[in-house]
Amino acid sequence: MARFSSTLGAVLSILREMDVRAARAAAEMPFLIVFASRDLPMAEHLAGLLYRGDRAHDIPPLRTAKGALLSDAAQLARANLVVIVARADQRDDEADRLHQALMTSGVPCLMAYLQPDDALPATEPAVYIPMSDQAVDETAAVERLVRAIRDMRVIDDLALARHLPAFRQPVIRDLIEETATANAAYSLGAGLLQINPVTGLPVAVADTIVLTKNQLLLAYKITLTMGLPADVQHVMPQVLGVIGGGLAFRQAARGAVSLLPALGIAPKVAIAFAGTYAIGEAVYRWCRSEEPLSEARLRALYAQATTRGRAAAAALWQKFRTLIGRRARQPARPRHTVTSHSKNGVAHYS
Repeated sequence: MARFSSTLGAVLSILREMDVRAARAAAEMPFLIVFASRDLPMAEHLAGLLYRGDRAHDIPPLRTAKGALLSDAAQLARANLVVIVARADQRDDEADRLHQALMTSGVPCLMAYLQPDDALPATEPAVYIPMSDQAVDETAAVERLVRAIRDMRVIDDLALARHLPAFRQPVIRDLIEETATANAAYSLGAGLLQINPVTGLPVAVADTIVLTKNQLLLAYKITLTMGLPADVQHVMPQVLGVIGGGLAFRQAARGAVSLLPALGIAPKVAIAFAGTYAIGEAVYRWCRSEEPLSEARLRALYAQATTRGRAAAAALWQKFRTLIGRRARQPARPRHTVTSHSKNGVAHYS
């Protein structure tokens, strides 16, 4: 209990120093995606699919994806991104003209073709949505639209996920994976420095602070994407109640490894990845179900994350060894040395 209280106190201290303004601003940035088509009901249906997420009752208050006719100049003028919807098996001159006009004026736009079963194979780059008996394949539509809209990088992922539930799972999965990998890479670098006993203690302290900051920022970003209140003082105490046991468990594991340097760097890297991954997953599952995870479920989640952490540690170590090997094989650059001095005192180099 004393260890947990000490860990929680350190975490609260780090939390007070965190600057979350950039993440909050990105998540709350207003935007509008307009699905434009001559078939208004279809455009509205595709826009509506982006509001389907993990929680059926979760409907964001702001409508940031709407359907409109191709001729609706007022809606198109307000859009940050226009998705032009047309049928792949029918010529649509009006849609083509709008596409050209938007491209010319620099408005981000994306072509989405509804592709019936008997349509010819796709040839031009666009989003192709399968259709059967005049009904779209909704699962494929959501997956392909979400991926294409994210790839355009017109709207920040945090904003997309906060306001459109269909983006939440893929965005959060990427956030967790990227942060866990970044923490593992940082731990690898810190571990290499700790080989020198002179630098060991300061690096170990900074290591813990940096990893914990990244994990807390990840947790906050997940709450933003899941539509929770953006006030960090309101939401993060709840988050700490969810992941507090996981933080204590991770701190204990890292402490044990640091006391046994003979184990090498790999366990530290694996723990950095696993701890970050487990915390991200725990927060996501809590946001999704609104129920905290039991300590047993947290431990099971951490065990699962540890398996992935070992694989990540092995991959990072292999990349590091490959990089060192390449540098070792590079021919040394000639070094300039002083070989003589002229009578006027000017040094000559060779």
